[in-house]
Amino acid sequence: MTTVANLDRPIVEVTPGDEAVCLLEIHNTGPIVESYVVDVVGDVAAWTTVEPATVSVYPGTSERVELHFRPPRSAAVPAGELPYAVRVTPTERPDELTVPEGTVHVLPFFETGAEIVPRTSKGRWGAQHEVSIANRSNTPVQIALAGSDPDARLKLGFQPTQLTVAPGEAAFVKVRARPKGLLWRGHPVTFPFQVVVESDATPPTSLDAATVQSPILPANLGRVLAALLVLLLVGAGLWYTLLRPAVKSAAKEATQEQLAPIAQKADQANDNAQKAVDTVTGGGAPGGAATRPPANPGGAQPGGPAGGAAAPGIPPGAQAFADRLATTSGPNVTRTDQYTVPNGRTFVLTDIFLQNPQGDSGRLDLVVDGATVLTVALNNFRDLDYHLVSPIEVAAGDVVQMRVTCQTPGPALAGAGPGGQCRDFSLLSGYHRILRPTPTPTPSP
Repeated sequence: MTTVANLDRPIVEVTPGDEAVCLLEIHNTGPIVESYVVDVVGDVAAWTTVEPATVSVYPGTSERVELHFRPPRSAAVPAGELPYAVRVTPTERPDELTVPEGTVHVLPFFETGAEIVPRTSKGRWGAQHEVSIANRSNTPVQIALAGSDPDARLKLGFQPTQLTVAPGEAAFVKVRARPKGLLWRGHPVTFPFQVVVESDATPPTSLDAATVQSPILPANLGRVLAALLVLLLVGAGLWYTLLRPAVKSAAKEATQEQLAPIAQKADQANDNAQKAVDTVTGGGAPGGAATRPPANPGGAQPGGPAGGAAAPGIPPGAQAFADRLATTSGPNVTRTDQYTVPNGRTFVLTDIFLQNPQGDSGRLDLVVDGATVLTVALNNFRDLDYHLVSPIEVAAGDVVQMRVTCQTPGPALAGAGPGGQCRDFSLLSGYHRILRPTPTPTPSP
């Protein structure tokens, strides 16, 4: 080797936003003048410069170059030790390059910001605010929140009260401000309060806010009740003076019109029955009357149990039916499950019940005979029930298919297997209409 390169400090400490310098000495042990190209490799290269980047060294002599480390004051440069290397490449003999190594110790700095929204809230029983906390440091920060109001008339709750915010990230804390007493009527009352955000490395930050308590009963309640009472009395007067007599008269006339044909038919039936009795008794047998046969022998009532009535909502001769489709799929994967209508039947679909118990994100399509009849986003529901006003009829041999495209699986349920998969279901309910075979005509002799 004709080139020797050494760093004067193997470990350099620097604070983000400041500068640290390290010297690199290059010694040429060869017989000719050599030119060297110096560059830095590693995570520190983006904010490190070499001055000069190219140097010529005479045989048997040494030259020095400076490494300037200038990390930006940003959360993108984490606190801690970052290894690096300096590549020294000879121009005449590039195969004899040397790579000394060192470490930059980036010191931590702390900078946070906090904001509360809304500054003023309103409600009858309290209201909710949100505190956003931004960590602009290059190291995690422990945050604690507390609150107070000058008159001690509020109950302040924080969720959570303590948290850790990672570098370059923001966290949000819900603040519930609830007055200790109820305001039944009168003017709204404003309650100011303060939220203090404390950390283990930065000064406390005070955020001013207020909540306005509205009365439970509106100020114009008396006038509203009086107006409602007047409207009620006016309506009652109109009913008894105008509407009720007209309604009674119209109902009476409609009843008479409907009963007139029935009465006419009843009179005609009585006449026919009297004629039949006279015929049987020969014009009326002395001392006795003919005996009528029973109107309904055996006591069976049509339409009752003896008549074989069908279940409610299902036509006579049909069979209730339900089938459950289920899919399990990973992220960005599409899975299907299907039901094929058997021969000799028609499936009448009346109810669709969709289940997304894990809260998956993605898309669910319900396809009948190749046509999409329903498309929903998984993240819009956990349980979704459809009662079809116009049922869907699926012919024999056709397919009802549930197609699920998984985007982001939700947390797995206890006992449901490993996580990281979407699990979704659909329950199809309705009935089967039995198709009777067409009888084959018998050829005439």
